[in-house]
Amino acid sequence: MGKIGRWLKRRSRMMWALTVLMWAIAAALLPVGAVELSDGSTMFTSPPRLVSFVTTENVTNRKNATYYVTVNLLPEAGEALKTLKVSLIEGRFTRLDYHTDEIEVFAGEQGDRQRDYAVDFAEYAEDSQTLTVQLATAADPGQHLTFALKPVRNPTRAGVYLFEVNAAPAGENPVFQRAGTGRLNIFEDPFVGLRVRLRE
Repeated sequence: MGKIGRWLKRRSRMMWALTVLMWAIAAALLPVGAVELSDGSTMFTSPPRLVSFVTTENVTNRKNATYYVTVNLLPEAGEALKTLKVSLIEGRFTRLDYHTDEIEVFAGEQGDRQRDYAVDFAEYAEDSQTLTVQLATAADPGQHLTFALKPVRNPTRAGVYLFEVNAAPAGENPVFQRAGTGRLNIFEDPFVGLRVRLRE
């Protein structure tokens, strides 16, 4: 290879290295934030992920149950979480209402409660079996957030119940993104038959 060929090869390598360096610098300088679409709506860069969906009571008709829904707000989420939706998508119970005024939200998990978050509003849409909870102050990325939901009572029939969990950031036109699907196993009350027999 002649001198010109070696010079061109070195120049090509230098240009390639310079291009890679420029892309790395640009990526480091760009702010990490929510994705903003052309219509002005916003969405998470990385949506929250459902960590757990558990109940304190897994027996039919119980009125003192609490459903703990915990999501992981990833550090790379790009935006704080403002609203959570929980929808019953499968189960033998045709209506699952909530005490919306008793819902609590806090950082951490069940048994490791940390900072509390005030609820701005909560509403339940019976037609879609969807509970919507909006925070007064959005929860920053990089933490676990738990929603303590208070159903009026557990389902009347035993079975498997699936709940779809969706989250949205703050903003005028936020986009809801799927966090995961929660599963509850509800069992028949073993004392129902005994009480019936005793009354007889």
